Amino acid sequence: MTASARPGVRIAAFAAGLAVVFGAMFGVGRAVGPWDTAPQPSHGTQMQHDQEGTHR
Repeated sequence: MTASARPGVRIAAFAAGLAVVFGAMFGVGRAVGPWDTAPQPSHGTQMQHDQEGTHR
């Protein structure tokens, strides 16, 4: 039985291949950035309440 036919070696090679692919995709994602280009507000909307509880 050759080394490449052993189940442990094949599983390890598959896991290593997955790690390489996901690592490369993570690097590409970090370099490209998010695809959502809509500007996000820098802060949330806030409502101020006066003493009676009505909105201003």
